[in-house]
Amino acid sequence: MSLTNFIFLFIVQLGIHGYENHEFYVSTTSVDFVLDKNEIQITSQFFLDDVENLIKFQNPNTTLIFEKTSNEDNNLIVRDFIQKNFKISINRKIQEVKYLGYELKDDLLVVFYETKFYDSQIFNIEVFNSFLINFIESQKNIVHLNFKNVKKSFLLTSLNKTFQYSFDK
Repeated sequence: MSLTNFIFLFIVQLGIHGYENHEFYVSTTSVDFVLDKNEIQITSQFFLDDVENLIKFQNPNTTLIFEKTSNEDNNLIVRDFIQKNFKISINRKIQEVKYLGYELKDDLLVVFYETKFYDSQIFNIEVFNSFLINFIESQKNIVHLNFKNVKKSFLLTSLNKTFQYSFDK
């Protein structure tokens, strides 16, 4: 199935509210370069129930309840989830990712994080994204990359958790 079909199915799925189980397991992550601030703003979206099920599976004694406003316990859990499953390298140097917070939008968990970059000449990016892949066999992760006038999308799966892209010098 093509990336376009996955995006379409994901959007259709977002429109269905109150539906306990969903047929498609997909997350989206936007990686946006903000050159004048030397930062990369990253936003990931997940179905809330998938993340809750993973956390409850990993920690059976957890009584996790996501609320509209984040709390310290949930922030620690989500930060750990991001740090374990998302890595970014610029010019072959791993960047430190800073978790900023999350919000709930209907049945979605939207997570915000960022990283700084200090090399003014960006010629290569590598992203590792394993969100929910080891927990849900059919999980797909779509990553959108926005750099200057370059917009690329990548589909990551259990067989391919990393993409690398080289920019024109």
